[in-house]
Amino acid sequence: NKEVALGIFFASKDICQMSFAPLAAILTSKTSANTALIVSTVGLGLATFVFAEATTFWQLLLARGAQGAASAAVMCGGMSLIAETHPQNIRGSAMGLAQTGLAFGLLCGPLIGGLLFQRLGRRRTFRLAAGIVLANAAAMVGLMGLAPPERTEQKEHGKNGKKSSLVASSKRLLVNHDIMAVTASTFIIHAVLGVIKPLSQVVLDTEFGMTMMKRSFVISIATVAYFITAPFSGWLSDRMSRPRLVALSLVLMSGSSAFFALRHLGIWAFYTCVALLGVALGVQKSSSTSLLADLVDKHELGEYSVVYALSDVADSLGLIIGPIVGLWLSQVFSHSVGVLAIGALCLLLAPVVLRIQ
Repeated sequence: NKEVALGIFFASKDICQMSFAPLAAILTSKTSANTALIVSTVGLGLATFVFAEATTFWQLLLARGAQGAASAAVMCGGMSLIAETHPQNIRGSAMGLAQTGLAFGLLCGPLIGGLLFQRLGRRRTFRLAAGIVLANAAAMVGLMGLAPPERTEQKEHGKNGKKSSLVASSKRLLVNHDIMAVTASTFIIHAVLGVIKPLSQVVLDTEFGMTMMKRSFVISIATVAYFITAPFSGWLSDRMSRPRLVALSLVLMSGSSAFFALRHLGIWAFYTCVALLGVALGVQKSSSTSLLADLVDKHELGEYSVVYALSDVADSLGLIIGPIVGLWLSQVFSHSVGVLAIGALCLLLAPVVLRIQ
C-alpha cells in the first residue's frame, strides 16, 4: 500500500530523531558540541548517500531513520555550541541566524532538489547532496581548527565552579517548571503544524480545487514567513523579554488555527493561516532556544545539550501526536474542529509561559 508505506517512511525520521535525542545529549556532553556537530554531519552525509544507492523500501527506510538520528545530534550539538559561545545579550541574534539557515534550506532544498532530480536522476542528485553535506563537515573541521570556538566564561567555569553530571543535570531539568513550560510550547506549536500540514493539502484540493503546483506555492508562504521572521525575532529577543516572545508565538499559532477555520470566507483566510504559522514558528524557535539556555544558566542546570535534547524530543513528539489527535478529531467532527482544538491549547499555555521571570 503506497499511502501506508509513505506514511511509515516520513514518520520514521521524527520517530528516530525523538528516540536518539537523549543519545545526542550524551554524545555532546561526553565529547564536545564541536565533535557532536561534526560527527553527526558526517552521519547525515552518509545517510544521504544511502538514498542514492538504495534499491529496496527497507534500505530507504533505514536511510530515513539514520537521517533522523543524525539530525538529533546536529540540532543538539549545533544549538549547544551557539549557547556555549555566545553570552546572553547576543545569544538571540545568533540563534535567529541559525534558524534562518534552516529556513533557507527548507525553502531552497525542495526547489533545487526537484530540478536536479529531473535533470540528473535520483542517484546523481543524492550523491551530489551527500557530497555537499560531507564537504560541509570538512569545512567545519577546517574552520574550527583555524579559529577554535571560545566558550563564555560562565560556561567554562560555571557559577559554582563545578560541572554537573549528566544524570544530575537531567533530573533538575525535568523538575524545573520554567524549562517544562518552554518545552511544552515547542510541543504544542509543532502539534498544530503537524495537523495543519496534511489537512492543508486536502482542503486546498477539495475545497479550492488547486493543482499540486499551486498547493506547493501556498505552503511555501509559511517557509518564506519563517525565513523572514527568524532573524528579526532573534534580534528582538536580545532587546525584550524572551518569555513574552514565546507567549506571542503561541498566540500567533492560535490565530493561525482560527484563520484555518475561517477559510470559508475566502482563500485570503487560508493565506493568512499559512503566513501566521510561519511567523509563529520563526518567533518560537529563535526565542525559545535562547530562553532555554538562559534558564540553564540562571538555575545552574549544567549541560546545554540536555535541554536541547529535551526540546528536540518535544519537537518530534508534537509532529507525531499532533496529526494523530488532530486528524482523528477531523474525522469525527470536521477539519476545523481538529485544528481549533489543538490551537486552543496554545492560548491556554501562553499565560503559563508569561510567568517565567
